[in-house]
Amino acid sequence: MGHDRVKNEQDALQTRRSEWIETFRRRSRCDLRSGWYRCEDPNRSRFIDESWGREHRPDWAERGLLIWPRGRQWLRLAQDLRWPEHWDAGPANQARLALSWWAECMRLWVNGVLVHEGDLFDTACRWRLPDECRSGDGLLVQLELCSPGHDDGALICSSLCLEPVSPQCDADLVRTPEALELHLEAGGVLPNQCLQMDPASPEALQVVQSHLASADPQVGLIHWLGHAHLDLAWLWPVADTWVAAERTFRSALALLTAAPDLHFAHSTPALYAWLQKHRPLLFNEIRAASRAGRWEPINGPWVESDCVLVSTASLWQQFQMGQAYSKQVFPEWSHALAWLPDSFGFGAGLPGVAARNGIRWFCTHKLAWNADHPFPHRLFRWRDRGGDELLALMLPPIGRRGDPLEMLQEQRSWHAATGVEEALWIPGVGDHGGGPTQETLDQMRLWDDIPQAVPRRSGTVRGFLETLEPLAAGLPVWRDELYLELHRGCGTSRPDQKRHNRALERLLREQDAVAALLRLRGHPTEPADWRALLFQQFHDILPGTSIPEVFDQAEPIWRAARRGATAARDAGIQRLLQARPGHQAEGAAEIAWLGLQPLAAWSPVLRVPDGVWQARGKGLPQQGAFGGGAWVQLPRQHGMSALALKRSDVSEPPVSPVRGEVKVEAIGSGVWTIRNDHLSCDISSEGVLQLRNCEGHAQLAHPLKMRRFRDRGEFWDAWDLPADYRQHPLPVEMNTELQWLEQGPLVAHARLQVRIGSSACRLDVRLCADCAWLELVCTVHWQQRHELLRLELPLAQQAVRFAADTSGGVLERPAHWSTDREKARWEVPVISWMASQTAAPGGGLAMLLDGPQGADGVPDRMGVSLLRGPTWPDPSADQGVHRHRLGLMPLESIWSRHGVPQAALAFREPGWWGPADGVEDACFLPGCPKDLVPLAMLPDSDGVALRVLNPGASRCEWEPGMTWTIRRRSSGASNASNRITIQPGELTELILRQSS
Repeated sequence: MGHDRVKNEQDALQTRRSEWIETFRRRSRCDLRSGWYRCEDPNRSRFIDESWGREHRPDWAERGLLIWPRGRQWLRLAQDLRWPEHWDAGPANQARLALSWWAECMRLWVNGVLVHEGDLFDTACRWRLPDECRSGDGLLVQLELCSPGHDDGALICSSLCLEPVSPQCDADLVRTPEALELHLEAGGVLPNQCLQMDPASPEALQVVQSHLASADPQVGLIHWLGHAHLDLAWLWPVADTWVAAERTFRSALALLTAAPDLHFAHSTPALYAWLQKHRPLLFNEIRAASRAGRWEPINGPWVESDCVLVSTASLWQQFQMGQAYSKQVFPEWSHALAWLPDSFGFGAGLPGVAARNGIRWFCTHKLAWNADHPFPHRLFRWRDRGGDELLALMLPPIGRRGDPLEMLQEQRSWHAATGVEEALWIPGVGDHGGGPTQETLDQMRLWDDIPQAVPRRSGTVRGFLETLEPLAAGLPVWRDELYLELHRGCGTSRPDQKRHNRALERLLREQDAVAALLRLRGHPTEPADWRALLFQQFHDILPGTSIPEVFDQAEPIWRAARRGATAARDAGIQRLLQARPGHQAEGAAEIAWLGLQPLAAWSPVLRVPDGVWQARGKGLPQQGAFGGGAWVQLPRQHGMSALALKRSDVSEPPVSPVRGEVKVEAIGSGVWTIRNDHLSCDISSEGVLQLRNCEGHAQLAHPLKMRRFRDRGEFWDAWDLPADYRQHPLPVEMNTELQWLEQGPLVAHARLQVRIGSSACRLDVRLCADCAWLELVCTVHWQQRHELLRLELPLAQQAVRFAADTSGGVLERPAHWSTDREKARWEVPVISWMASQTAAPGGGLAMLLDGPQGADGVPDRMGVSLLRGPTWPDPSADQGVHRHRLGLMPLESIWSRHGVPQAALAFREPGWWGPADGVEDACFLPGCPKDLVPLAMLPDSDGVALRVLNPGASRCEWEPGMTWTIRRRSSGASNASNRITIQPGELTELILRQSS
């Protein structure tokens, strides 16, 4: 009982303190929430008394927000505003109308004059009241607020704030209430004697002021600079971005002139390049400010790209192009930082790619968005499996202003996480640009030299990072991806953008490879122009999370870039293959096949025009193709090689035997088996029933399934999958008999029809001779909304681990989670493959993807997400016809020994073939070992530059042979030899040269 009495007394005392402090704050702050009424309401009923917000958003209403419904609905509020009677109206003080909102559009009118506009990104203002208000004149204040399309709207804060006109003169002590708030936030106490006083009395003010004057000043330091986060596209098209950039940069330059202590930082080489071309005078002003040390380019990649859906080859190009531009245009700065504040997670291999391009520091804020588990570090070393390492900084919030309380809270949070007293602060309106404003600077200066505010000093991002460098050796090490526990639907939304991305990237890499081979043959050719692709990999375009206008305008850019790259690649191929210019083979025109990746082995099966075809003087195995033409099997190839095909002038030339012949056998009850030397598959009108490896071991516990789920209720619609989607299954109907289109010996092809709600789906199952995977092609005319379509593989052998291709390398995880953080990673973005691994002695099943796509794996299941149907911010997202290709590849050993990454390359990029005159067989470059992944090939003055990754856990030895020498680019030409060892996880660039 005594304990309860003490606790009740403490609670009562705390309540009394809170009430006293709230009353004391009214000396300089007047809450206006209760004064708003609807403009159209003749009775001027208080809007705060309306019940809609309390009924539909009780959590918001409890915080005092004024709420109205979503769907771009307009709310028009008014209030008659006067200078509060208890405030000093002398000339030493001024009042500001402080507003913050959650609205797609906001307009503030005062006496019929528009004085401020805002939106979802510019979400606050501090408008200064005119001097005539001091004499009692009233103001008619009107607010026009439009709710977001995807969320309810809210007027978050509305108050009048009193402050001194000059920060150096606060004779009336109007800052004291807010200084007390800062003092209490930092752990200070309110003197008990104050509770005996009227908080509105002069005595209370003097007691508080004396107490604050005797208190210790705040410890710590704020290192600050202006910043304007600007998404290249999102809820606005790219064309609007250029306008926003010009407006933002002119505003920032004007502030730099007016405020000598201000520094400003901005990112994105692609944006600077646009200004350089289209706004040269403005760009020259930026360059001058940069040379003066006031404007800081914080770049890294070409754009603030997605970092989990782009391949390693693209990620390398992002950093290489961004760094090259930055060093050329801003030589006065070092360029060792990557500024990626808003990308939706980061692949585990990013440190290696960034380090290869001169990056030492990595800066982001996005992991603060984690929905389930706060990321454990603010400052750490991020290391990949190859041993490359970046220093990583979790940034403060983006888009904040000059509020001293927010700065204090950030400094305390940073110090608690890192032990470092000096914290970074980057104020400025963000997302759609804007940057710091005069209001922000005025608010910050108001607290200069006030002991209760954290001291500040202006500087640069690089200057702040330099203060952290001495701590590097003692920082914690993170050896994993930076998984964002949010936005798990980005691998699936808008698959058309992913299709364009993978198609254009393939063309560009092939164009570069052909240019490298031409240079070897003495025909220098310009490398590919990657800028269009890299721009579209921006983190709100490739993930499919923008408004429809962004994708409508991207479509012709994608198509033009693909046409241009195709033409350039094909022209280069023709030059490369014409070893005997002017030669024309006798008889019919020739066809050439060309492997454009240095893979260990190729086993091509091509579809060619009708005829009797031969290569190297022997007839090729053939099979009539469904729909016309013929399938032919080429001799096995290695590395980057070319093979000439000719129509034979003999009706029945000697034919090579079929390698790994495809056989089809009916086994009863409408079930068929198709097999080659690598695998077998049972199929019926119910779908794929079973898959076996070459030894006959079953891979599936149950038939392969198309699964359909409800997908709704998430705030970030296009970004997020609901965590409970598996609890809401929907039916899928198999509605036709199995249709056989081809039955070997080179290709077996069966077709099934599926009904998914109102959407028609066709599933084609194909097996080719001597092919290690079963191909599935899912063609869907998607008309569903807020649904998720998945393909799932019930595993016959329990998986103990999963591995997947990710940006910069390979991600490996236990199949069964052992921590809540592992459990939260239930959907992962996959670039081109995912594989299960069983217990010793190994084996498993690999999915080869024409991705990127979202996927998941648990001990008894592996699956891939195919389609969704979000409606915000794009109401028609995912609608229309889509085609997804997958390969199912049984494994007898672990994925790295079985060459899964190279198999995924061959699946996605089976080589080039087409008409070519006077072609000779050739081997241009030897194949890599099967456990090495070729990423890109480029021309080099000393031979051929080949970027490679060793994704596995074992060293890889490569001896190219054929008079080739090999070395790392980082080593001199004198270190070239006939053999090289690539370490586990190593990402490197090799130089190959063939001696004459």
